[in-house]
Amino acid sequence: MAFLAGMYVFWNLWAGTNGFFFPYILRTVGNQSQVVSVAIQALSFLIGMLSIWLIFMRFSDRVNQRMMFLASAVIQIVGMALLAIFPLTLPVALIHVFLMAFGQGFGAQCFFQLWSGEMFPTMLRSTAQGVMFAVVRVTLGVFSFFVPMLTATGFTTLAWILTGFLVLSGLIGFLGAPRNEGKSLEELDRERGAAA
Repeated sequence: MAFLAGMYVFWNLWAGTNGFFFPYILRTVGNQSQVVSVAIQALSFLIGMLSIWLIFMRFSDRVNQRMMFLASAVIQIVGMALLAIFPLTLPVALIHVFLMAFGQGFGAQCFFQLWSGEMFPTMLRSTAQGVMFAVVRVTLGVFSFFVPMLTATGFTTLAWILTGFLVLSGLIGFLGAPRNEGKSLEELDRERGAAA
């Protein structure tokens, strides 16, 4: 639980902030219209869904999951760092959205759902997932109170903080990732039983 919640809480601090505040940031910092801000956000969902379909669903059970997770984390770190380094223009926002959504499609969210299903026995799975989601969502809720204040002090500060969250999530995920690729749920259950 500590591994999964740790990996997911830091990633979700970025994801929740991005999902809720990015259109606002595009309007206020990036000087974009409401229509453009919402269209860019919608584009990110489309890219993310394509990435899930084309990469995660096709390869997550066939390739080294730790390396797949790392690739996703690096792509997202680069994408977020763009907003910390460069002014938030429309081209920078579009590159950021593409990298973030593409990396997100086979990254922390997908692996959290996969690993939390694989790492807990059926009788404990829902409780474990519920506890982890509660920790993640409460942490995000508390952090969200500070986002407008951080944005007011300069968007670069918030961008670096969010980049740091992605770095922490990537490190935790990479170091703790199980090697479950190619294994059935039955095999994983037998391994858990043997370890107990």
